[in-house]
Amino acid sequence: MSGTSGSSSLTNASMLSIDERSFCVEFDLRMASRGIFLGDDPLKFAFPILLVQLGLVTFLSATFRLLLKPFRQPTFVADILGGIALGPSFLGHNEEFYRRIFPKESLIVLDVCGLLGILFFTFLVGMRTDVTVIKKAGGLSLVIGITSFCLPMLITRSLAVFLRSDVHMDRNLEFSLYALSFFQSVINFHGIYSILTELKLLNSELGRLALSSSMISTLCSGFFAVVVRTVNDARQGGGLSKRVEYLFNAHSITGKTLKEHYVCTLSLMVFAGILYCEVMGIEVVMGAIFLGMAVPGGPPLGLGLMDKLELFVSAVLLPSFIVNIGLKVDVYGITLNNFGKVELFILGAFLGKVVGAMVPSIYRKLPVVDAFLVGLLMSCQGFIDISFFSQAMSHKYVTKESFSIMVLMAILQAGIIKPLVRSLYDPSRKNMAYKRRTIQHSRRDTELRILACICHEDNVPAVINILEASNPTSVSPIGVYVLELVELVGQAMPLLINHQTNKTSHSNARSDRIVNAFSQYQIRNQGIVAVQCFTSIAPFVTIHDDICSLALEKITSLVIIPFQKFDSPALRVMQNKVLQMASCSVGILVDRAHGILNAPKTMSDSWFALHVCVIFIGGPDDREALAYGTRMAEHPNINITVIRIYEIGHKEFDLIETQLDLNAVNDFRIIHADNSRAVYKDVGVSEGPETAEVLHSLSEGFDLMLVGRRRDEALSLLMGLSQWCEVRELGVIGDMLTSSDYKSKASVLVVQQKASVVDDVTATSSIQLGSRQYL
Repeated sequence: MSGTSGSSSLTNASMLSIDERSFCVEFDLRMASRGIFLGDDPLKFAFPILLVQLGLVTFLSATFRLLLKPFRQPTFVADILGGIALGPSFLGHNEEFYRRIFPKESLIVLDVCGLLGILFFTFLVGMRTDVTVIKKAGGLSLVIGITSFCLPMLITRSLAVFLRSDVHMDRNLEFSLYALSFFQSVINFHGIYSILTELKLLNSELGRLALSSSMISTLCSGFFAVVVRTVNDARQGGGLSKRVEYLFNAHSITGKTLKEHYVCTLSLMVFAGILYCEVMGIEVVMGAIFLGMAVPGGPPLGLGLMDKLELFVSAVLLPSFIVNIGLKVDVYGITLNNFGKVELFILGAFLGKVVGAMVPSIYRKLPVVDAFLVGLLMSCQGFIDISFFSQAMSHKYVTKESFSIMVLMAILQAGIIKPLVRSLYDPSRKNMAYKRRTIQHSRRDTELRILACICHEDNVPAVINILEASNPTSVSPIGVYVLELVELVGQAMPLLINHQTNKTSHSNARSDRIVNAFSQYQIRNQGIVAVQCFTSIAPFVTIHDDICSLALEKITSLVIIPFQKFDSPALRVMQNKVLQMASCSVGILVDRAHGILNAPKTMSDSWFALHVCVIFIGGPDDREALAYGTRMAEHPNINITVIRIYEIGHKEFDLIETQLDLNAVNDFRIIHADNSRAVYKDVGVSEGPETAEVLHSLSEGFDLMLVGRRRDEALSLLMGLSQWCEVRELGVIGDMLTSSDYKSKASVLVVQQKASVVDDVTATSSIQLGSRQYL
């Protein structure tokens, strides 16, 4: 029965607030139905009706995701649209549907589940937040973070003063203007993090700048909204975090699953912390975020807790919150007059964020387009922003009409910003090389710079031995940049750590062992080898940005990536991205588990000896492999054999490529004419099977095989072989040499030469001169 708030004599009665009206409801909603065969209506019981509500919103959200997929829309947009579709704006506008699916008694259960959903969601967001980034943030991030919060606040506050004094408006809207000013000026980093993750820009320069700036803005918002003491309790000096971490890590083993009673204890701490916030009058959503900040986000504690909670929160609790939001949004209750006034605030805040990010960015010489995109990203809103809007409406800080407008505009902004950023920002453009960055075109009397990537500790011996085979000398030393690749888990902020400048920060046992191994290699090659060690902590799907950026910054001629055939698909994606985007040549190292290359050497390298085979068919990649082999052949403990496989009776139409191939071969033969350790052989074949026979004849007697990745696909000597190629990033020959059918202990280095931008343009303009196409 309905009416205004008042007393009731019902023993089982409770007060329920819906759509700003109060209902006195006899709470007779039982938990579980006995079934339709015993005459029960499942939609009149708490558990079945909750399942129906969650099932409907999940189905509608999935439908919107499918429909919006061609338009590259954020998942946040599809999820909120699914909730709105259930509410009074669409399906819920039908009174019978609304009465059956959302009976008033069920809304209490739904509201509790929704609140739990957003609280645990924000708690997990807090765990991902690395506030130590603020200590290390550059001046630009700090300025953008502050101005992107303060400028929209200044603009919207000025609008509020103007509208309240000079414009006649609805009285409820007038009282909510200052609240609108704050909630539209707030920046929550999670919305930006979600967009960057979906765009795969988390590791890009743009992504790092936007994410670090948004974290600073988030804390500015928090200091503005919450008691300063709450912030200090959460993270002041890391005290609480370190105590929590010590308490649980003292009984945890690295690499093991977090024990169940730890998860239960932490969950109880979350409930206790939220209850404390409720009792003290602190906004519970902000309290959940700061509680999450107090829990270390990395393994084993944070990662274990996320593994246990994340699926349940995202699949069960968060849909309850989405349904709640959908029920509160009513497009039919929006009037044109009030829409214009609220939209004025939203546009003012949007412009303030964009300008607040653009001005300092342009002042620091950031390209105008990139500065504009940072401003757009700072304007993104997500679930946490929506939850703040909802809490504001519950406390009557804003009207239901204003809430509906803000939610719809948040969807519209996210729907526009993501495709716009995708179309305007190309992270690969900064990796364009305008000079040849290859081994072939490096001078023989200059330093050879190599970027060596390490995915696992097992990669270290093979990489060190490849570096030793590169023949560092006093005339031509090598500069080695070691990049350890670590998958980002727990935290939201990717990191690139320089171990020379951050000797204790973010260190762990694995990193220390890797750094120590390469330091020892540098010590025993004092004066001819210089080593710098880095660690990239990032999602594997975007970690290629760090690899390519470091290669560009350090002006390397070669990037070496260990091949991970049976690891996660994300690592395979990373290898392909590096092949596409690197500014220099790339070598993919396939290390045989029992090959000599995997055996670590002693402090004395007097017994270091390798027998290297270079397979040369033709093309820029084979020329790069031959150039690397030519350098290796100068090492006193390396024997090298160059096998040139040519097609019998083939008439070459691409005279330029043919001449370049002949020049490369002749250079090798001239340089090593008096070298008894260098052998050159010509082998003629007429078709693909004969090429396979030649390769199988080379399976014994070699420790390392150098081969180019791409070749002319029209050659008869490769006909039929490409059909059996399983790993395209290794090329046809590389895939054959690393297959399980190829009985050899030799490791394989597959080389791809990087052309300069000038070379690419020249090749494109003169493509009619030749007929070669390279895979």
